[in-house]
Amino acid sequence: MKTDHDIFDDDTFRPRDREEKKKIEFFWEDCLPEEEEDVVASIRAKALRKIQEEGKQQVLPSAKKKRTNRFYIAVASVAATIAVLLSIPYISDDLSQKEDFRQVIALMDMLPVEETDDVVLVMSDQEKLQLASDAKIVYTPKGEVSVDSEELPVAESGQKDVTTPYHESYNQLIVPKGRRSQLLLSDGTKVWVNAGTKVVYPRVFGEKKREIYVDGEVYLEVTHDEKRPFYVNTEGFEVKVLGTSFDVFAYKQLATSRVVLVNGSVEIKDQQNKQMKMVPNELVSLEKNSITDKRTVNAGDYKAWIDGVMILNGDYLKLLAERLSLLYGTKIVCDSSLDNEQIYGKLDLRDDLDEIIDYIKSMIPLSAREENGVIYLKRE
Repeated sequence: MKTDHDIFDDDTFRPRDREEKKKIEFFWEDCLPEEEEDVVASIRAKALRKIQEEGKQQVLPSAKKKRTNRFYIAVASVAATIAVLLSIPYISDDLSQKEDFRQVIALMDMLPVEETDDVVLVMSDQEKLQLASDAKIVYTPKGEVSVDSEELPVAESGQKDVTTPYHESYNQLIVPKGRRSQLLLSDGTKVWVNAGTKVVYPRVFGEKKREIYVDGEVYLEVTHDEKRPFYVNTEGFEVKVLGTSFDVFAYKQLATSRVVLVNGSVEIKDQQNKQMKMVPNELVSLEKNSITDKRTVNAGDYKAWIDGVMILNGDYLKLLAERLSLLYGTKIVCDSSLDNEQIYGKLDLRDDLDEIIDYIKSMIPLSAREENGVIYLKRE
């Protein structure tokens, strides 16, 4: 990549890894508004100056007043500055022509959110709102937003330009480890969002289809609409539905994914274009983005987490440790000799992690020690 100014020479843009470098390169070189080169150069220079000024000032926005024991804080970011100056015109102009949802996801990934223990709602104008845990976010058919029954002001709900079609504006809900949230989409679809999950969705769906992106775990009750099929996109597969209830477990950092159908019917398509239809009480497993098998289960066990319960039917301890790490926000590492130990029973996710570990100890002889914020499980 040859440019007049190599952005990686500046510490502001120093990428953490190769994947992040590729994203920045794509953003800087390809994601440009359709303007003359001198205008583009001017926008780049302006963005860089803004970033450097904000980095020096390090001014934090003031918190807003608490309302009914729930609160949200508007927070500015360097990524938002870049998005407003460069990517937003590109998104709104291009989506109406290409309907390329993957491109939206790629652009969203270029807007990293600061580490926080709070649920974060990223609005279409890149405003970031920090929400209380278990917050309920509701969208009206017109795309207006409320949090825990409190309507957001017009500017914060993203409705800044009434001439811009709502379906061209995407929001992003980011739920950190140890937290959960609920989302009511503009079509009436209900989404329960588990810990460590990101959901990208339009404020209002278009006329031909409804489409969201999920990285993590969600349980959905999709509003029936024959004219507009509903698609759940993940990193490795796609789920198509008309109106149904199902659970999607698809964390990018985990090799194993699954879909469990509660009601209705869905069709899954993996990255190799292999398709599989499901009926209620079926579970489809995927390994490394490929469908591996389908089996009959009690689907209710896989949605119990929305009520704060985890049902264990011979779950391997290694996989259980990964799930508990996400749910409680504390990393749990198993000794390799424990990986395939199976656990049965029911966990109350309202209990603290120490009680959960004690329950596991009652089934398997093991010891647990904490070191530098990590819990290590070892066979006794």
